[in-house]
Amino acid sequence: MLNRKSLGITRGFFYIYFLNNKAFILHCTFIMKYLFSILLLPILFSSFAQKFTHADSLRGQLSKERTCFDVKHYDLSIKVNPSKKEITGKNIISFLVKENTKKIQIDLFQNLSIKEISFKNQKVNFQRDGNALFIQFPKSLLKGENHKIAISYFGKPRAAVKPPWDGGFSWTKDQEGNDWVTVSCEGLGASVWWPCKDHPSDEPESMDIRIEAPKNLIAVANGNLVNRVENKENTISHWHVSYPINTYNISLNIANYAHWKETLNQYNGQELTLDYYVLKPNLNKARAHFQQSREMLLIFEKYFGPYPFPKDGYALVETDYWGMEHQSAVAYGNHYKNNAFGFDFIIIHESAHEWFGNSISCSDLADLWIHEATGTYAEAVYLEEKSGKEMAQRYLNGQKNNIRYRYPIVGPYGVNYQNPDSDMYFKGTWMFHTLRSIINDDALWFKTLKGFCETFYHKNTNTTEVVKYFDSQLHSSVKEIMNYYLFQTDIPKLEFSCEQKEHKWRMKYRWANLKDNINFPIALKSGISITPKSTWQEIELDQEPGIDQEHYLISFEKL
Repeated sequence: MLNRKSLGITRGFFYIYFLNNKAFILHCTFIMKYLFSILLLPILFSSFAQKFTHADSLRGQLSKERTCFDVKHYDLSIKVNPSKKEITGKNIISFLVKENTKKIQIDLFQNLSIKEISFKNQKVNFQRDGNALFIQFPKSLLKGENHKIAISYFGKPRAAVKPPWDGGFSWTKDQEGNDWVTVSCEGLGASVWWPCKDHPSDEPESMDIRIEAPKNLIAVANGNLVNRVENKENTISHWHVSYPINTYNISLNIANYAHWKETLNQYNGQELTLDYYVLKPNLNKARAHFQQSREMLLIFEKYFGPYPFPKDGYALVETDYWGMEHQSAVAYGNHYKNNAFGFDFIIIHESAHEWFGNSISCSDLADLWIHEATGTYAEAVYLEEKSGKEMAQRYLNGQKNNIRYRYPIVGPYGVNYQNPDSDMYFKGTWMFHTLRSIINDDALWFKTLKGFCETFYHKNTNTTEVVKYFDSQLHSSVKEIMNYYLFQTDIPKLEFSCEQKEHKWRMKYRWANLKDNINFPIALKSGISITPKSTWQEIELDQEPGIDQEHYLISFEKL
């Protein structure tokens, strides 16, 4: 993320990759926002220097006004007026009281006005503190009780500046002059357009979304369409989400869409419904281009398990921005382009988030790497299955060039932290590639990845739990090396020297910056494996030692 106010998550970086003496410009894994960040370095650095505001603490911390209740269901109704760029909404929040309380915190950006907050059909008092609402109940709510509050609001929501990186509402027109309305709010927060408990640790178990929009347009949200009801001027589309969902994943898309439906026979024997919503002039090319999503879903099922939200189905929805992992309604805006490796990275990466980010979710924004490193690594898994291990290695080699080594992947907890660069993507995916190389057992590696998806299915988690899982499953102590990659800005550095005597080579080697409790074997190009320590070791070889630089995220210094 580029700043703590609104710039969102890094997503889409171009780089030049040389393959067979030809240069290709790749939109490789979602880091376009990095280019945008170069123009905003003062904001970027001040943000990462942890000059967090009071508002950041209100958004990021789990205060007693948040931990005292658990959201069970949101019932959001919203009327969208494209001509005036206004919304009018009401959200009914069902929650379980976890600790006795007379006050709870709900979040809604302060540029949106509250009409009324009601509890048991009676108005209740509230206080605003910036983007936070503190709702005061007439008497204590008791632990174990279930309650509802209704929040009615209205106003002009924040307009997106450069969606999805600097998000909000996008009020645009399609090529035929029809209104086209979309929302993007990762990093910025769902409370930019609807009232909710805007913290990643608390997902509703289900949700209803009712969108009132002009009759000539189609409104698309997450989950399944329940019905559409017309009134004099507008159509109300009712969508239902059957599973837990991140608040930033709640989607609103209004356009002159064409729609078609398909089914996919999964490896588990179950049919999965696929829905596609695209602008009408793009229908024919979309039908052809989106076929790669079928192959992708089967590859991901093979390696990560069945699609995590089968009752809600899988959907791609055309948007006026590049893409976002909106659960069961993946945002797509890459203009039907494949990269040099033959696939549309927006479809692959954003869909990978259905497993990594939507099913497996972090509990604090400091751990957003759990979404992005795994989602980025899934691209290489997809390419390896489709085009072979060598091609996937070339893809990963290109990604390695984009690691910045400036900030730790894991950020500070309890604040509205927004990651300042791309390392949670590329350094994170190379951490996983290095782990695979360390254990040198592909069957175990892919079994562990699938087990990760099964163990944390529809769960919120954190860095400690994820590291513990991989450490326990890989039959090799990887906890310390994972923590090194996640919490240090640098990478392991291997110092070595070589001396030839007649037909033999003597190699001396050691880690310059790792402690001996880190078990990190390295394969030389000859196939011989060494396990460096912090003290010098020697090995005699029949040929000049070659260091394998393609399968590990380490640096080398030949002395």
